[in-house]
Amino acid sequence: MKKKGQLGNLQGIIFVLIIVGILLGAGFFIFDAFQDQVDNTANTETFENSSATVGSVHINGTPYTVANEGATCFNSLVVTQALNRSASTGVLIGSGNYTVDAGLGTITGGIDVNYTNVSLSYTYQTGTTGCKGIELTSTAMLTIPELLGLIILIAIIGVILAVIFNVIPGAKVSGA
Repeated sequence: MKKKGQLGNLQGIIFVLIIVGILLGAGFFIFDAFQDQVDNTANTETFENSSATVGSVHINGTPYTVANEGATCFNSLVVTQALNRSASTGVLIGSGNYTVDAGLGTITGGIDVNYTNVSLSYTYQTGTTGCKGIELTSTAMLTIPELLGLIILIAIIGVILAVIFNVIPGAKVSGA
């Protein structure tokens, strides 16, 4: 008995696309999990802004990005001391007056907090070459979701073409 509309190897193609999707998802997860674990080196910055001009380091409603944020695989920022330099001797700013984003390297003041001349001391971690490679790969993999719509559209067109080319040649004209 001859079946009409056999799809041939279409099921295999769909299976391969599903496997590739699963592997890409696992890759995202693995790279993200290991990025901050590769070659972490502890670093300390003491009195950032101790000799800089007034206002270069601030704690207010606008996030301040620490100077070393651009280091390779910057992570785990912890502010150890924040001093208000507007006072002659420097007055300690309580940690309840600001929030820290440890991954982005930013410090933001709370409501009604406006320190325009601050001296910061903090610790953070950085990675080396291995961490940079993982970071670059993770960044490159982020372009896949941007192209995902196009990839799905191409796959759908491929399925439609496979159905058309496998079904039409098997169809017979009757009646004439």
